[in-house]
Parts: sequence; structure tokens; C-alpha cells
Amino acid sequence: MTGHEGDPGRGDAGEVERLARRRREKVDDLDLGRYHAVRCGEWAATSWQAESGRAFVAEAEAIVRELDVLLSTVDEHGAALEGYARELVDIAAAQRLLEQARARAEEARDDASATLVVLEAEAELRVDLPGVSTPADHRHVERSALERRIVDAVAELGVVGRRWAELVDRRRAADHRLLSALHGGGAVGALVEAADAARGVTSPEGALGVVTGLTPFELASLLADVPLLAVLVGQASPEEVRGWWESLGVDVALDEDGFSAAQRALLAGAPGLFGALDGLPPGARVRANGTAARRQIAENERTIAGVLDDPERGAVMDGLVTALRRENEYLSRAAAVPPAVQLYTWDREGDRIVEMVGDWEAPPERVYTYVPGTFSEMTGFWAESGGTQSVGTWLVETDSLDSVAFVYKDGRFPGGGGVVAPTETMGLVPGLLEANDQGYARRSGDRLAAFQRGLHADPLFRSAPPVEVAVGHSWGLADVLASEVAGARYDHVVSLAGAGAVDDWQPDPSTEYDSLRYRDALGLAQATGGVYEGRDPQSMVVFEDQVFESDGDRALELGSPVSEWFEVLATNHGLVATTEVENRLVLGQLLAELERKDVWPR
Repeated sequence: MTGHEGDPGRGDAGEVERLARRRREKVDDLDLGRYHAVRCGEWAATSWQAESGRAFVAEAEAIVRELDVLLSTVDEHGAALEGYARELVDIAAAQRLLEQARARAEEARDDASATLVVLEAEAELRVDLPGVSTPADHRHVERSALERRIVDAVAELGVVGRRWAELVDRRRAADHRLLSALHGGGAVGALVEAADAARGVTSPEGALGVVTGLTPFELASLLADVPLLAVLVGQASPEEVRGWWESLGVDVALDEDGFSAAQRALLAGAPGLFGALDGLPPGARVRANGTAARRQIAENERTIAGVLDDPERGAVMDGLVTALRRENEYLSRAAAVPPAVQLYTWDREGDRIVEMVGDWEAPPERVYTYVPGTFSEMTGFWAESGGTQSVGTWLVETDSLDSVAFVYKDGRFPGGGGVVAPTETMGLVPGLLEANDQGYARRSGDRLAAFQRGLHADPLFRSAPPVEVAVGHSWGLADVLASEVAGARYDHVVSLAGAGAVDDWQPDPSTEYDSLRYRDALGLAQATGGVYEGRDPQSMVVFEDQVFESDGDRALELGSPVSEWFEVLATNHGLVATTEVENRLVLGQLLAELERKDVWPR
């Protein structure tokens, strides 16, 4: 609705008034919502004595603050629209008067001009008497009156033009006042200012500054409006992120989890960004990903409802519903307060998941990074027992130190389809070819090294560094060793039927390397030299290689069919990465090796 020189009064004032009334009605609705939010928070503060109750109170208080800003803003918008509608009515009325005056002046000018032309033509045609009259004497009085009338009409048109220009300026001023009211002050004003600042940001440091101090709503809106901002934040170094994050908790009130209001707003407004930002404390990332989990649950429920409403759905869609329900069961444990599942990284679209097991605030004396193998999928984490994280959980629960395990699957692993629900997995041969691809291992190793650098931003690694243990099953070992090439360092590397190493890997003299395995299908392939060109744990002398016997091995006889031998070899490869009773000897030996060689404190 901007002024126009040809029509300063254009626009529908009645429609603007209707918009203003709707704003006023929305104020009433918001005020009622605020009342209920306050009452719920007051009830929870006095009657809900649990950690989840405290979290609810904090969320209720944040909602009330957002509603206060929104109420004020919507009320201001209503008043601005009402004033704008009145101004439109006045401008339109003044425009109509000017149009009438202009029409009268133009008519007077045109009529007088036409009559004057006729009189001048008559004067040219009449016969003049020498010495008595001339053409200029013909109807002189009338012609003079007509000329005055033309001059007056032109003058009147000048006045109308000046007043019209004033009306155009008045409309422009009204437009400007409305736009200022709609975009300045309150929630919108802060967002507009932040968006203007964000568009000029070119560095991670600048991006971190822009997102600081925004409400969750403002932050979410800003990142949607300026997506480059999230990219720049993600490019900040872990050390830079850690320093910035800690600065947000200095000399301000903290909640019982140790978060300031500014920190809580960031985690609530952009959980996907800050739940994966290297340098943030593990507890902060877990909190952000708990919020992201709640949102994914709601999205999955909408998808499920839509599928079930289709009477013609087929088996594939029924499979999707089953998968989403299983995912929701897992995510509900991450969304709980306190969380039963701690998601250090969770990015469904990126096929990224890192689950943290144990208490980081203890603090840990030993940190495990467990990397599963070929064909690993996010769905492997969904099982309540026996899932991908089972070995990491067992180690934390069984060893003699305060420990934390990170069960790591950052991105698509070899053979994985990269689609969560329904899961798409490659065939056996393509998956194995990817697992033997050194370029693939290097790219994954770079990500794993970055993961460790993010952890090392924690002051714990300077004050009382824990023992760091990397455990790789199958291809997971290739990922671990490639991360060493990319700069990662571990006190102990354990291979559970590990694949091999990229060609430029060199063992770290300060790292202990152990290999624990059964006779399995991968070992058979490694004996041919075709896996990582023979650079495998059973061939490299730096690994202390220990081979165990499974129940399946003991059941085989020399005359057993070849198919039974291959079945046992295939089963053994997976068995070594489980907490099955028959594998407890392997896991016990793993802990024994750690306790024999790793000493804490260091």
C-alpha cells in the first residue's frame, strides 16, 4: 500500500479496518493463552516436584515471555492499522474534492479557450472601416473577460496540483508510519534489525554475535530468512564456539541444569543447528536434540495419521508406519526429562546419530568412541536392548572407572541407504566394495577427527584428561584409523574384527593397538590380501591379535557341510560386536587390556 502520484487515495480503507479488528481479536486470544500458560507454570512450580516439572516451569516461563512480546506487538499493529485506515479515508475524501476542483477548472479553461477562438475568427473575417475600427476592437470586452477566465482557471489548476502533491506526500508519510509500526519495535523490530545485521555477516564470529540474545521465535525466523547464517555458525572452530557459549553464562542467572536464558533460547530456537555444533558442551547438545526429537515425533505422528487415513495404502506404506512408530519409541526416550537416551548428534536428513552413554558431568575418567561397521543404519539404534549401542553401554556399565561412551554413526556408512524410514540398504556386493574404498574411509575419518576436536574444546581435556579409547567393529576400524591420519589421537585402539587401514596410516607410538576377533568371513577375505591391500589387524604387527572360539566354532566338525562353515563365519563376524553371553569373554578381555595398559589419573 504505497502512495501513487496518480491516485494517492487508492486502497480499501474498509479492508484495513477489518485487519485492525482481527488484530484486536487476536490480542484477546493471546491474552487468554498467556493466562493459561501462567496458571500452568504456577501449578507446576508448586505441585510438580521433579526434574521434568522444573523443565516444564522453565518452558512455561519462556512461553509467557514470548507471548508478552507478541501481545504488545499485535496490539501496536492493531492501533497502527486503525490510524492508517482513518488516514486513508481522509486522503480519499480530500482527493475527491481536488478531482472536482480540477474538473471545474479544466472545464472553465477549455470553454473560455474555445469561445475565444471563435471570437478571434470572427474578428478576422469582419470588414473594418479605415480610421474607425480594427480586428482587435471586435468584442473587446468579451475577449478580455475570456482571457481573464483562462488565466484564473490555469491558476486554479496550479493550486490543485500543489495540493495534490501535498496529498501524495501525506500518503507516503502514512505508508511510512504504518511500515515503521509493523516492522519496528517488539518482536518484529528485533527480527528486522537482526536480519539486516545477518545479511552483512561474513564470518563465524559475526554470525555467533548476531544470534546472541534472540528469543527462540526470532532465532527460528532469522535462520529461515537468512540460511547462510547457519552455515557460518557451523564454520566456527570448536574453541571459538566454546568461548562464546561460556560467555553467555557469565554473571547471569542459571537454571538447575546450568543454562542461562540466552543459552536456553538458542537450544530451543535452533535445536538442529546447536545440537550438532562442535564445541558446545555435551549436555547442551543433548538438550537441543531432545527438543528436536519432540518435534520429529510430532511430524512422524502427522505422517502416520495421513497414511492410516488412506484406505488404499499398500504394504510399503504399512511398513513406513511400523518404522515411524519404532523411531518414535526411541525418540520418546530422548525427549524425556531427564532423557533416557542422550543424543549428542541427531540429524535425520543427514543420516547422522551419535548417542552418548554415561554421565559427562561425573566427569569421565575414560571416554569410549565406538564405531560400528558396514551396513550400519540409524534404525540399529532403536532397539531397547541389543542395538548398535549395546557394546558401548556394556563397557560403561561394567568397567571400573567413571566412563562415557559415544556410539558414533556420523553420516551414511558403507552399504547404508541413507533413508531412515523405510530403511534402504545396498546389496551385499556394493556395500562391501564401499567398505573397501579408501577414499570413503578418509572422508569418514575426517568427520571422526572433527568430532574428537569438538569434544576436546571441553576444559576437562586440559584439567584432567580422560583415557580415550576408540573401538571399531568391522569397517568401523577403518574409520578410526583414518581419523588418526586426519589428526585424531587415542590412548587405545581396539579392533573388533576390524577391516583395515588406509595406505598412509602410521601407528601412533603412544597408542596401544589390540585386535579381538573370531574366525569369521572378513578374516577369510583378509587372508587373501584383498582387504585394504593387506593392511589389516591380523597382518599388522602393531596390533596384538587375539582369536577366540565361538559356540558355533566348537559345534563344527571336519565333515560339516561347507554351508554350515560359511554360516558360522558370517555369524562370528557380527557376534564379536554384541553383548551375547558367549561374547562376554571377548568383552571381558577388552576391559582387561584397558585396565592393564591404561592408567588414570594421568
